[in-house]
Amino acid sequence: MKKSHIILLLGLSIVFLSSLRILWMELSPGQKKVSIHNGQLDLRDMNAEDGNVLLLDGEWEFYSSQWLMDSRRQHVVEKNKPKLIQVPGGWNKALNAEKPTPYGFASYRLRIFVNPEKDMNYSIRIPSVRSSSELYINGRLLAKSGQVAKTKDDYIAKNLPYSTTFTADDNGVIELVIQAANYKDRRNSGIIRSIKFGSEEAIAKEMKFSISMQLLAAIIFLMHSIYSLILYLLGNKEKKLLYFSLLTLCITLSSLLSNDEKLFHQLFYIGIDWDFRLANFALIIGSYALLQCTNHRELRYWSRVYPVFSVMSLGTAGITLLLGSHQVIMLFPVYFLLGSVAAGVTMIAIFKKVIKDIKGNLLLLFSIFTLIHHFIWSLYWRDTGLSLVYYPFDLIISMGCLVSVWFKDYFNMHANTKEIAATLQRMNDHKDQFLANTSHEFKNPLHGILNMSQSVLKRERHLLQERSIKELETVLSVGRRLTLILNDLIDVMSLREGNPRLQKKVIWIQPIVTGVLDMLQLNAEVKSVNIVNQIPEDFPPVIADENRVVQIVFNLLHNAVKYTNEGSISIQAFAKEGRAYIEITDSGIGMDEDMLKRLFRPYEQADTSETIIEGGFGLGLSISKQLVELHGGSLDVSSVLGEGSKFTFSLELAHSFEPLALQSMSIHEEVSVGLEQVETSPPAKRTTSIKVIRDRPLLLIVDDDPVNLQVLEAILPPDEYELTMVTSGKEALAVLYTKEWDLVISDIMMPQMSGYELTRRIRERFTLTELPVLLLTARSQPKDIQSGFLAGANDYVTKPVEAIEITSRIEALTTIKQTVREQLRLEAAWLQAQIQPHFLFNALNAITALSEINLDKMRILLDEFSNFLRNKFRFQDMDGLVSIEEELSLVCSYLYIEKVRFEERLQVVWETDDYKELNIPFLSIQPLVENAIRHGIMKRARGGKIIIRISVHETHAEISVEDDGVGMDEVQLQRIFERKADTSSGVGLINTDQRLKRHFGTGLHIKSMLGSGTKVTFYVQSR
Repeated sequence: MKKSHIILLLGLSIVFLSSLRILWMELSPGQKKVSIHNGQLDLRDMNAEDGNVLLLDGEWEFYSSQWLMDSRRQHVVEKNKPKLIQVPGGWNKALNAEKPTPYGFASYRLRIFVNPEKDMNYSIRIPSVRSSSELYINGRLLAKSGQVAKTKDDYIAKNLPYSTTFTADDNGVIELVIQAANYKDRRNSGIIRSIKFGSEEAIAKEMKFSISMQLLAAIIFLMHSIYSLILYLLGNKEKKLLYFSLLTLCITLSSLLSNDEKLFHQLFYIGIDWDFRLANFALIIGSYALLQCTNHRELRYWSRVYPVFSVMSLGTAGITLLLGSHQVIMLFPVYFLLGSVAAGVTMIAIFKKVIKDIKGNLLLLFSIFTLIHHFIWSLYWRDTGLSLVYYPFDLIISMGCLVSVWFKDYFNMHANTKEIAATLQRMNDHKDQFLANTSHEFKNPLHGILNMSQSVLKRERHLLQERSIKELETVLSVGRRLTLILNDLIDVMSLREGNPRLQKKVIWIQPIVTGVLDMLQLNAEVKSVNIVNQIPEDFPPVIADENRVVQIVFNLLHNAVKYTNEGSISIQAFAKEGRAYIEITDSGIGMDEDMLKRLFRPYEQADTSETIIEGGFGLGLSISKQLVELHGGSLDVSSVLGEGSKFTFSLELAHSFEPLALQSMSIHEEVSVGLEQVETSPPAKRTTSIKVIRDRPLLLIVDDDPVNLQVLEAILPPDEYELTMVTSGKEALAVLYTKEWDLVISDIMMPQMSGYELTRRIRERFTLTELPVLLLTARSQPKDIQSGFLAGANDYVTKPVEAIEITSRIEALTTIKQTVREQLRLEAAWLQAQIQPHFLFNALNAITALSEINLDKMRILLDEFSNFLRNKFRFQDMDGLVSIEEELSLVCSYLYIEKVRFEERLQVVWETDDYKELNIPFLSIQPLVENAIRHGIMKRARGGKIIIRISVHETHAEISVEDDGVGMDEVQLQRIFERKADTSSGVGLINTDQRLKRHFGTGLHIKSMLGSGTKVTFYVQSR
């Protein structure tokens, strides 16, 4: 539809809504304007019985800052000649022509002449006088709102509508005096709404009609608000429903607070301050909720402005609840601006949506337009001071259209949901068929692999190494487990089609359980789980399909092992009322109520993010339950989260049976039909035992699946790598500090501690180059890979691993570690061989100088100098440890030489415990002492003091070198361990720090303050 058509529709809407409002004014109780001049109104010719309500608009007498009636309700002598003022209208200029003001007090007077021959009751309705007033009829006080006064202290604001009934005097004269005061409202004050006059019946009828319309509108909006909130809470939490509920609630509240009758105050008078607060709070929140009912965020530029607008709207609404009435009035321009922006953006968003689909959104367009039409009329009504009968139909039509839109969307959604459900059902059937077909296709090659493996194992067993035999047996075990999984997939379709293949016969339960335990024993041993078969050998037989019972027992036991990290699993059986009950109890992670409800649904598994366990299709328990029920039994479960689970299934006992039928074949024959059986060896141990060969990379492998460990063991030859295998993150941390590993290879999904957590724990001590980490993951999504790198991993390999890929990555990572180690060794050797030229020249000069003045001291200096050179040039294994006496001998020689040179400028203090049993890396203290003298103490002309402390504790020793030199600021401290490619500065500290970390787990700890000195500390483990 073209834009011109939309404009035409909007024009027709304006005509329709305006015509409806005019028609309402014609049909509502009659209102009639009269002509008031010079404060007098002649109604002697009026027929009061016709039911018309007169609007007393015109010229009233106005007495500025003067009461016509005193506190004793007596007439006061008129001090000033009255002015004439237009009612309704503000009195600001009439109070003070030179400086208009809304604040002050005044009196209004109007004389009405009626036919004295008619004895009837008249009524008057005063909707709004800002912001307190009193009504006198012929000198009598009949009604008031608030408390008028000449001063602000005695004045009470209460701008509420009121009415009263009276009669004329004997001459047919009605003297109407309204005394008003205002000291709060900064707007135009005085009588600002038309005053209504008529017979008692006419005024009462109009009031009743207006109140009824307001109540009707309030009830309709409140119902919309309530059911929208209920739909939000019970439905899919669509936020637009919540905002629609808030919008209608705000409209209801605003209507009850702000319209002529102010019905809210009829039940709860909350004061003029809270009246202003709630009314304007409802306006802002309603405007915000109106905006949220649309797709306004799709607007191109508005999406950038919206956060600011949202903060302004909610902030203004919150502040409003804390302000006084005069402060709220000052914010009226802000309220108008925010409301206009919300309405404008709403219209733009609606128009944009309508342009795309005018037919589908016509009701929404008309609803929003009607709502805006209502608010425009409301603003016009407030500005002009008209006092009309409440008109609710704009809002009712708008809400009705919005409700229609909601219900239309609901019915469309319901229809779409049915269509999607049907489509999903078809896709689910196709998926099951695909899995069944795929399983059939996999079975033939799988059986071929198993047959060939068994043939090779049987034929070549005497020629194969023990390692090869163990790997072939692992292949057979994995293949048999895969056969059971494929059988589960095939059974999904056969059970769905109601085509079960049961071949019942008399069978024994005990050997079936024993056979399944043999298949799962490897998994149980790896996880430190003890499986106990408590079924007695003489337990009576049952009538069942042996293949299916194997399937049931395997699924239940496999599930128990999978979700039990440590503890025990027991299998028990008992007979009762002709049935056998088999119980499988574990001490695993257990299940909550929600999981128990959906446990037996197909493809249902525990959340891997919570259990850190993955694998399988989630079909085992569902198929097991169906198979048990096909046998006429039941499968029940009870569980407590964190305490374990118990599965119980029942089978029919065999009351009479043939002895030959009790012969049971091996479980391995059962699960791999057609495969030739061979004797199997016990499961493999969890760690390898390989003779240590020098220069082989030392690898730590972590995986909770023993099959994965054996696959890696087969891929990595023992003559090239030294392997240590553990099955949990805790075990890995336990052995992490026992050796200097070249690489850690870890699975990600492990119980108790994931590979991510293990990597983070490793990175707390080792950098990326000090100990590389390679993660194994079955997930290759970018988010999973990113999580691994963020945790601190160097690389990752997706499972199932390819031998060439993983060996290449292992070689690359171990090469990095060896390169870093070699760099440290070369740096240490360079540090050992390095003697600064200036140090050598200074020492020689000192010897020369002493030869002329002190030969004894020269000999001592020569001895210390030769001792220093001897230690420096004694090239030993820099990766090892030396006794602390050797290191301190070098330090003492160095300090003696420097002491001779600097004399009193260098002071040395030793604070040492008994350190004879300590071993430390060579050149770990001397570089610290040299650094303290060169870069700390001697930077000052007066020199300084160096303190060398050795504190020996039970488990460790603390060694520190402290000086009172120039110190360092925070920037220097942060950069002290940064390697720079263009200079060799700092190699001594960096190399010492990294060698200490390799040996003791912690490096150098440096504290320094600019101008106060530096303290360097490291810790050594005691022997």
